[in-house]
Amino acid sequence: MAKIVLTLSKPNRGKMIMKRIIPLTLLGFLLAACQTQNVSADNSDNVTEQQLIHHNFVLTEVDGHPIVGKVGVPSLSFGEKMFVSATMCNDFHGMGRINNATLVVKHLSKTELECVDEDLSKWDPLIKRMLTEGADISYNDKKLTLSQGRYKLVYVLKDYVN
Repeated sequence: MAKIVLTLSKPNRGKMIMKRIIPLTLLGFLLAACQTQNVSADNSDNVTEQQLIHHNFVLTEVDGHPIVGKVGVPSLSFGEKMFVSATMCNDFHGMGRINNATLVVKHLSKTELECVDEDLSKWDPLIKRMLTEGADISYNDKKLTLSQGRYKLVYVLKDYVN
């Protein structure tokens, strides 16, 4: 009978150890994950709405090509409560939100002008798609970058008042 009791106590002891080891291991993984760059609270790529509100940016680069010789410089500005205004050939306006480093503007309104500039005419649908469908956003060293798939727009901070 003593053997039966000893045999039963060994599996119970193993269960007790496993009940402690598994949660401790999971806790260790969770703490390690919080220390990675993607989850860290001080990650500089995580753009907040507060960083952008009351700022104006001018377009300097589209898909790696610099913008030169444009009469009207395309811009992107962020107003009170994340009111987003973008200009290419047409003007775009709407209320924006940043969630998980993605900028989305719901209920985007747009002017309907004919574009004389060929580049601006091509970029109009691009900025519209990025704002309505969502674009990955990053902000470092006064450079704001919107990207969606293979497309990338780079803006530089240029506020109206310094």
